Amino acid sequence: MPPNKILTIGILAHVDAGKTSLTECLLYTAGATKDRGSVDKGSAITDGLAMEKSRGISIKTATVDFVWEDTQINIVDTPGHIDFSAEVDRALSVLDLVVLVVSAVEGVQAHTLNLWESIRERQLPVLVFVNKIDRAGADLEQVFVNFEKDLGARLFALNYGDNSQPENPQVIGFKNLQPYLAAPIVDKSLENLAELDEVFLEEYLEGNMDDLGLVFEKAKTQIQDHKLIPLLYGSAKMDLGIGALLENITTLFTTANNTTDSLSAKAFKVEYDSKIGRLVHVRLYGGHLKNKDTIWSQRLQKELKVNQIFQRKLGKLEPVGELAFGEIGLMTIADLVLAGEVLGKEKFADDFHAISQTVLSVQAIAEEEKDYQKLGEALELLNIEDPQLDFHWYKAEREFHLKILGPIQTEVLKDSLANRFGIATNFMSPKVIYKETPKQSAEGFVRYWMPKPCWAIMTFLIEPGALGSGVHFTSKVRTSDISVKYQNEVKRALPWSLRQGIKGWEVTDIKITLVEGSEHTMHSNPGDFLLATPMGILRGLDAADTDLLEPMYAFQIKAHQELLGPISSDLNQMNAQINAPTFDGDFFTIKGRVAVEKAMDYGIKFNATTSGKGRLKLTLDGYEKTSVSEEKVRAYKGVSPLDEAQWILHNRGAFKADERLR
Repeated sequence: MPPNKILTIGILAHVDAGKTSLTECLLYTAGATKDRGSVDKGSAITDGLAMEKSRGISIKTATVDFVWEDTQINIVDTPGHIDFSAEVDRALSVLDLVVLVVSAVEGVQAHTLNLWESIRERQLPVLVFVNKIDRAGADLEQVFVNFEKDLGARLFALNYGDNSQPENPQVIGFKNLQPYLAAPIVDKSLENLAELDEVFLEEYLEGNMDDLGLVFEKAKTQIQDHKLIPLLYGSAKMDLGIGALLENITTLFTTANNTTDSLSAKAFKVEYDSKIGRLVHVRLYGGHLKNKDTIWSQRLQKELKVNQIFQRKLGKLEPVGELAFGEIGLMTIADLVLAGEVLGKEKFADDFHAISQTVLSVQAIAEEEKDYQKLGEALELLNIEDPQLDFHWYKAEREFHLKILGPIQTEVLKDSLANRFGIATNFMSPKVIYKETPKQSAEGFVRYWMPKPCWAIMTFLIEPGALGSGVHFTSKVRTSDISVKYQNEVKRALPWSLRQGIKGWEVTDIKITLVEGSEHTMHSNPGDFLLATPMGILRGLDAADTDLLEPMYAFQIKAHQELLGPISSDLNQMNAQINAPTFDGDFFTIKGRVAVEKAMDYGIKFNATTSGKGRLKLTLDGYEKTSVSEEKVRAYKGVSPLDEAQWILHNRGAFKADERLR
């Protein structure tokens, strides 16, 4: 009998909280597998990469599905390390529910906070699973208290974890909690419900707790209204709380309400299979899709033909030929589809903050010169899989540059290049990505009228903008001097024009005004204004000079009071901006800002100082002006618009297709 509903669930956690082990346990409990896969032994179904098996961590998002009672559950197992948070960002866009896994020993950790902020911004339903209650040092009550305090959540425990006998921990279902009503976790859960339900408030104050089944129904209503956050205790290792997790997932939650009747899908991952080629992972939000059907691409503005449709069945790729509403599948399409792309004509909200933003750049170098071309092609494929790499191939300099979130990402890239493509690659030390902003106001004049046929004459006023203001463009030129279609070409050329400033970095916090200009009725064409715009803007920047902007982290540190001295000393050595600490029992919390360059390696030192028991959360927090030095300035990559003759020779009649899309 086919399932009545389909739920897509994301398993999210700070690294080592046990989310992949939980996924394996869910598969086993549901009868989808005969044996539980092990992360330690490298047999986890959702850890298919060789590096995932060897290191015991998840690197790529993996999907698996099974049926529990009348519900098909699609599980999206995500990486826990912040260096791979781009994978999590893309997965969040297709979920009905998040199961947020928290270790009963470590509790709320730095990346837990990052994940929580993204979950709440997207208004996704969430169920908290407190894992590892069997471990030494597990403090179930403190985890509950800290979660509410640190994350501002109103929790409701759906079961109670009893680890008073460490060799034999137990979980007790909510309807059997009569003997535990006085326990702080249970009492606080009931209090949270009473704050939302006036009828129950009277019963709670009177101590009328005889029918816990009725209390659960009241809590269920508040959970489904997203006013209470459900919490379960358990242990994936000991198979505790797993059945309760499945039961509550299927009874408390429903499919997301952004479904539609028309054919619509969201691409959340792109990967390359050695035999099949490029595979696009999609979730179908409406309609029915079969092999050889077409689906509209909003980015490419055309219908795309779906060649084949597959699904992963316990890690193995199987052709299925069709997808129904709510299902997750993999498609082969000749045209390039990017991760995050919407297919179909429906609109989906996607204006969300990234969990972590790239502020580091690395250069990749093939160990053997003969692999130069091969490495460039391989990096282009990896960039399609992860567009956040923002790969640039500077062919004149024979250099490959990528953006990364952290050093572990370069290890993974090196491993992928060796195992998938057979290329031995070295990566230079990561460098901070700076930006530029105009130092003062200046004009940039460009006259592109030789050799004919061509004509584009413009004067740009370049002015500094406020920090964080981005790029603002206005035109004071009459359409009788430069027609609308040509002024639109100027606007289209702006991102390309500002990709590198006079110090080699992207230009931001700038106001650009087109103040004068002219076209020619016979000689002007759109390409003239595309070519001339970077020349005029770079001349203006050259006349204005630019300041360098360095990325800043907002930091939040929580640790034991005895460590306040050494941590404060570290922060002062990094010239951090420090707020006054706050104290809660034996712990302190301190916040502030610090330059990314100063804090790049601080996480390692912090873990050593706190013996891994402190919490350090770093979040990109804008940019600030910094001093200019030789090591911070980069040479212009490619042909500079300031080299007028070479620029015209290089670009005239030879704008590449990808450059026209910029």
